[in-house]
Order: sequence, then C-alpha cells, then structure tokens
Amino acid sequence: MLTVCIYFFTCILSSQDTIRRQILTRLLCKLELGLTREPIDLDYFEFMCRQELYLCNALSRHVAIPTDIVQDLENFFRAVRDHIERQHTGGVQPYTVPGEVGRPRFDIDRECLEEVLELNLPVPCIAKMLSVSRSTVFRRMKEFGLSARRYHEIDDGELDNVVQSIKIEMPTAGYRMVKGRLRSLGIHVPWRRVAASLHRVDSVGILSRLSGLGCIFRRTYSVRGPLSLWHVDTNHKLIRYNIVLFGAVDGYSRKIMCLNAATNNLASTAFAAFKQATEKYGIPPRVRGDQGSENVEIARFMFTMRGTDRGSFMSGKSVHNQRIERLWRDVRTFVTSKYYNVLWSLEQDQLLDVSSTEDLFCVHLVFLPKLKMDLESFVEGWNSHPVRTERNRTPEQLWWLGLMTTDIDQPENIEAGFLNIFKRKNLVVSDNWIKFCTVLYTNYYVKCIP
Repeated sequence: MLTVCIYFFTCILSSQDTIRRQILTRLLCKLELGLTREPIDLDYFEFMCRQELYLCNALSRHVAIPTDIVQDLENFFRAVRDHIERQHTGGVQPYTVPGEVGRPRFDIDRECLEEVLELNLPVPCIAKMLSVSRSTVFRRMKEFGLSARRYHEIDDGELDNVVQSIKIEMPTAGYRMVKGRLRSLGIHVPWRRVAASLHRVDSVGILSRLSGLGCIFRRTYSVRGPLSLWHVDTNHKLIRYNIVLFGAVDGYSRKIMCLNAATNNLASTAFAAFKQATEKYGIPPRVRGDQGSENVEIARFMFTMRGTDRGSFMSGKSVHNQRIERLWRDVRTFVTSKYYNVLWSLEQDQLLDVSSTEDLFCVHLVFLPKLKMDLESFVEGWNSHPVRTERNRTPEQLWWLGLMTTDIDQPENIEAGFLNIFKRKNLVVSDNWIKFCTVLYTNYYVKCIP
C-alpha cells in the first residue's frame, strides 16, 4: 500500500513538472516572437501578458509556478501599459500666440470649439480635453458668439407628440432611449421634461417596465480606447423568416459601428457590412466574434491586415461577447419584437406560410425596407443615449473624446498587410507577387467564398 501511494505521488509530481515546463516554454516562445518583430508591437505584448497572467493565476492552485517569474511578468505588463498610456493619452495641447503684453494667449480654433460644443459636452470636460482652464473656454465662447448646450423652447404638447412618435417606433423605450432619440433629432430638453412627457404619454408602460427590472452583475470591461476592440455578431431572432441581423459595436464607447438586415447568413454578407464600417471608421486592431462560419471572411481580413498571433480576431462563445449581446437585447426589445409578433400573427391566421418561397419573398419585399429604416433610427438613438455608468455621456461623446486622446495606428492598405506577412516569415518577394496576392484576395476570397 505504501508503495502504491509513493508511486501515485511521484506521478503527480512528474505531471506537475511537465505542465510547468510547458507553461514556461510557451511563455518564452511568445516573448521571443514579440522581440523578433520590427517595430516592437506593444499591443501584442499587452495582450500576451494579460493572457499568460490569467493562465498562471488559473493554474496556480494545481501547479507551482515560480513566483519570481510571475512577479517579473506582472512588472513587465505594468511597464508596457504605462508606456502605452504615456505614448497615446493626453489632452490636446493648445497653441499659444506670443508677442502680446502679458502671458501668451491660447489659440483655440473656432471650428474645433464648435464641434465639441455640438457634442453637448460640459464646459469642464471641454477645458480638460483642450488642456486649458474653464475661464479660457468661456472667454473664447464669448468672443466667437457661441454658447453651451441650450435647451430647446418647445411646449409640452409638441414634446408629447414627438415622444409619442418615438414610442410608436420603439414601444418599450425608456427614459434614456427616448432622450437619446430626442438628441438625435436635435431636440435638447432636461431630464425632468422627458420624464414628465413619458408619464403623460406612457404611464402604464413605465409601471410595467419597473415591475420587470432585473440586475445582472458583470466584471469590469476595460480596453485602451475607441477602435481598440470591436465586437461582431449575427442575430437570428427573425431567422424563421430568413432575416438575419449583422452588427458591430465598439467596445470602448459602445458606439454602433454597423447594424444591418439581410436575407442570408453568408460570410460574404457579414464581411460586406464589416468592411463598410472599417472604411468609415478605420480598421480596429482586434475583433471579437463567435466561432460561426459567417465570421470566416472577417477573421481572414483581420489576420491579413493586422497579423496573426496577436489576437487580431478572437473567437469564443457568443454568450461571452458582452458588448454586442447587450445590444441585441435592446434591438429585440425596441425593434425586432414587433416584426416577429406581426409575422407570427400572420402565421397563426394562416395568412403566411414560411415553407413557401413566394410568401417569404413578399415578406422581404414589404418588411425589409421598413426594418432597415427602424434599425437606422435605433442606431441614431442608441449612439445619442446617455450611459449611466459613464457619467451620462453618450456613446458618440465617448467615441470622440477617446479619439482625441488615443492614437490607433492604421494599416495603409491590403498590400501593406501582405507585405507585413512576408516580412514576418523572412520572405523576400517582388512587388508583382504582392499585387498578385492582393488581386486574389480582393477578387476571390472576399467576393467568391460564401
């Protein structure tokens, strides 16, 4: 019996040594890979350190990993993050105008000041962003004849009519979504007037929403800035009628990058919506999505433009894709639920047969254009709604504030992406080869593969 126990204990120790050796070898290989890249990719080191620290902490109960190695990795991770923050964050430095009596005068561009005022940001936030005092901002506003956000002069009857039209579009919209939709329509009113109007227009709905409130605890979400990480996904709540929604959300600001409806779930269709968003906003360093085949083209594009072994496309369970899953909840509540109810009632009344291609064609012909219009209205309202956990700033405000203080490098084009791949593999190729690969990718992979 003693011999069996000794043998069993020896096997456990040997397996722990094997796992520990594999972990340390994996860490060494990743560090060597990062050091061979030119120029040094700090985003890669940040991503790698976070993943390895998570792995070490998860296995610490079962495998004795040297504490000095873990401590050095934590120090390295902290140094990389500090360097990134010093390199990419900070307010806009204003120009000074010398030659006058007294202290140099800060030169603040009028167009720049008008743009930030249109975002409805408070003056203290604008002053911090421009690296000047609040009094300087007030003086320039007075000189240019500008004013901070001013509430619209609209009587209760007109406001109730607008709120009523919003409730027709989004029957389950609450205070924040209604206020966001009003902002997107150019109507700025205080919170108390929005609340009072909703009580007059939809008092029963307010009570029903209060009775159904729930509370979900999630971990703190953290990325460096806007465009750092996008979340992509497809929504199949209307798949019974061959309607699929494609969406992408910026993880930092919660701004909707794209939201569209289509009659298929092909990878080319999902990539077309994603590509249109990248042409408008830029290519993110990383994208997170599920493991569905509809994301194949997006993953191939990200690996081509941003490289491999750095988390350019991170796949996982759809339920863990927090930002986009939270968006789908509101899309279902405010938009798709009413379409589903109408189509389902047509089925129940035997006026619609989902097995008939002619019936589905008529559904797409009649409902799809209106659905796309409602999605556009939802995007405008969502991007303008105040986020409680972000000091009531809107996704649009968070997006522009982050862009002013964070720099995300953009690859020049697809040819540059292929050139980086060849360099990482230590391959010397001619320009004709790079152009040939670009033509193949653009005309075959993107357009021909379903």
